[in-house]
Amino acid sequence: MRSPLSRLAAAASPGDSIMDSRLTVKELESRWEKALTATRTAAARHPRAYRELKALAAEIVGHPIDINDYFPTVEKLVNRLETLDPGGRGSIFEIFNARISPSSIWHVKMLRMECRDLLAHLNAFDEWRRKKHRLRMVK
Repeated sequence: MRSPLSRLAAAASPGDSIMDSRLTVKELESRWEKALTATRTAAARHPRAYRELKALAAEIVGHPIDINDYFPTVEKLVNRLETLDPGGRGSIFEIFNARISPSSIWHVKMLRMECRDLLAHLNAFDEWRRKKHRLRMVK
């Protein structure tokens, strides 16, 4: 399984301004940290949309989608992503908004793969967030 950092690097198409193949590991780690920080801000602003996004992506990964439900489902998914990062601040949501939009996925079967990748990124984000913010008990 690829690391979230390599998945983030692969999220952009070659020559894209988001990622450049000539970046050093340090630069990639810096961009990953910025993406995680932007994701934390977006998820904190819209916790309900974040939970709905994770639940919808898990539903898509775990269950078949009827072809008649494909576009409404993708529309819901894209709406959640846009709600979480409407201005495109470099978060995971912005990256996947471009990847999941109906104009980007021209094979219906690719939606499940993108949602699986989205969930992997969100799990990496949740783990990072747990490591960053440790709760302490005060007596």
